[in-house]
Order: sequence, then C-alpha cells, then structure tokens
Amino acid sequence: MNKSERIPELDVLRGFALLGVFIVHFVGVPFYELPLEESQRLLWESQLQHNAAVYISDLLFQNKANTLFATLFGMGFWIMLQRISAREPNFVRIYQRRLAALLAIGLLNLFLVFPGDVLHVYALIGWLLLAMRNWSSNTMLYLGLALALLADPVFDHVLPSLGGPEAVYESAMMDAFNEERYLVWVKIMTGAYIDEEFVHGGLIAWALYLLGRFLIGAWVMREQWIQRARRHLPRLRSSAAWLLIVGLTAEVWSLLIFKEKVSGSPLLDGLLHAVGAPMMAVGYALTLVYLCNSARWQRLALWLAPVGRIALTAYVLHGAIFTLLYMPFGLGMLGTLGPAHALLAAIALYSFLTAFSFIWLRRYRYGPLEYLWRWVTYREQPAFRVNRNRSRRSAGHI
Repeated sequence: MNKSERIPELDVLRGFALLGVFIVHFVGVPFYELPLEESQRLLWESQLQHNAAVYISDLLFQNKANTLFATLFGMGFWIMLQRISAREPNFVRIYQRRLAALLAIGLLNLFLVFPGDVLHVYALIGWLLLAMRNWSSNTMLYLGLALALLADPVFDHVLPSLGGPEAVYESAMMDAFNEERYLVWVKIMTGAYIDEEFVHGGLIAWALYLLGRFLIGAWVMREQWIQRARRHLPRLRSSAAWLLIVGLTAEVWSLLIFKEKVSGSPLLDGLLHAVGAPMMAVGYALTLVYLCNSARWQRLALWLAPVGRIALTAYVLHGAIFTLLYMPFGLGMLGTLGPAHALLAAIALYSFLTAFSFIWLRRYRYGPLEYLWRWVTYREQPAFRVNRNRSRRSAGHI
C-alpha cells in the first residue's frame, strides 16, 4: 500500500459512525437531555412510531457511534505516526499543531454553535495519546480494554455523588431554554460547561472513556488488523455475528431495566450497557471491514466512504442544524418535532451529505474544514482541486 493512499475501510467506518451520531443527537438528546415536558415525553412513549424511533437510537447507536469515532481517532493517530515519522523527524510538532487546530474548531463549535460538541475533548485527550505513543502494544491494549469497559459505569456512580454533572446540565438547560437571546444563551452554556467539566469532574470521565477507545484504535492499526483483513474474512463474519447478537441482547436487557420494564439495579443496567455497547460497536466495525473486503459487497460498502472523508465538515454542519431546530433562538421545535420525525430528519440530512460528498470530492480533494485542518497541520497550503486525469486512474481508492 502506498504510504499516502487512503485506507477505504476507515472512511467507510467513519461514514457509518456519522449516521449513528446524527440519529443519537437528533432523537436521543432532545428526548432525554433537553428540558422536554414530562407529559410530552410520556405521550411520545405511548405512540408506536415515536417510541420505536427512541428504541432505534438507544439500542442501535447510543454509545456505539461515539465508540466507533473514538476508536477511529486512535487508528488515524497511529497511521499518521507511521507515515510522518517515516519521512520527517518532527512528528510530535506536526501532531500538536493538528490537535491545536482541532481544539480551536471544537471550542468555537462548543461555545458558539453546538453545546454537545466533542471535538475539543478529542483534542485534549489526543495529547495524552501522544504521550503514550511509545508504550508497548500489550500495555495499550490492556489499558484500553480496562478503560473502555469500566470508565463509564464507574463514573456513572461517582459523579452523581459529587452533585453533577447531570444536575448542573439540567439546570443550565432550563435557564437556556427560557432565554431567546443568542448571546445570553452562549453565556449560560459557557458557564454550565465550566461547572460541569471542571468543577464536577465531567472532563475526567470523558477523558478516561475516550482514552480507552483511542488506545484500542491505535493498537488495531499497530498490529495491522485492518491491513490483514482479507486473510481472515470467514473469521470476521462469524465474530461480527456473535458480537452483534450478544451485544444486542445485553443492550436490550439494559434498556428494559432503564425504562423499568423489568427489575434490575442501576449498577446492573450500567454494567450491561458498558459491555453491550462496545460489543455492538466492534460487531459493526467487523461487519463493515468484511463488506469492504468482500468481492460481492465491496461496492455497496464503499458508498459510505465519501461522506466519511468529509466527516469533520459533516459533524460541524449537523451540530449547526441541531441548534437551529431545537434552540429557542432558532426554530424552537423541542416538544413539537417528535422522535420519529427527528429520525427522518437525521436520515435526510445524512442522505443529503452523502450525495453532496460524492459531488464535492469529484472536484476537491478534501472537505472544507478538512482542507483548513490539513493546512494548519502542515503549515503549507495543500492542493485543493482534484487532478481529473489522476482521479480517473485512482478511482478505486476512495
């Protein structure tokens, strides 16, 4: 494989993860996290189409999509480490510029556009990953697995005892949704972020949750599992099947406990979810890698690759549309846009961006934000337009 060639499996995984993020943010976040009237929530739960949309978001994508994205961040880190280190000695400086640029994009997105932004956290935790780059492969794997499985349930029980961050977030949201002035909304959400992440330890919880997935992603690429996928197609297919079955079973049980349909403790709910969600995420990943390397299904899987190549642009755009739909200075549709309609809106936006990415990448090498990010990272303006003769010769490498 050429050192500058894209790895199509990663673009496909990123494209699929985007769909999951859109659905969770448009369906799950308004239903559970925004200050929705309880009577409206109960009404939607009694209506089949809306309740089904919530279950689709919870069971199929909640904490699976962000697990995929975080793992992909670690994978991308290791690829960049190998490729840049092979030709330049100053990898650390280049990657620090990359993280600084991502941090700037994330903070602007967080404070001015989308209060659910995670890019800034990725950038902050990226410095920890950078510091761990020389750790042994086994250490990366074992620490990654421990954090991936234990960080979420542990902090779900530790943080409430500190008085947040959920209580802080809910209070801020109530204030924010009573305020239609944009700048006041920005001020309220900025204060809530500082209180939630720094005073009540939310950033520590995020750090451990994401770092585990970053380390696993780096380990996957370090051990060349993606690059050797073609040698293990039957094993990929069988492993994906049992991971999805067992993971979905755990997730169904966890969700039924959460919704008080069956008896069970919050601890059991948390443990089931902590195991079930990553199992399903790995099952999705193995399925997609299998499809990318299958002669029969490869072309279908590669439809997800172009939108995966402009994932940063697509993520920021979806946050702006989320804010426009739900925030009081926008369309203020909280309580009127039901989960089923929100699910359709997420799918429609994803479909539009998928079509847009095909058209855009025929003319340009990068998405708009990807182009700026690369420019800042390498401190030189990259070629933006596609060389059409070259693109026809390399059309198979998406």
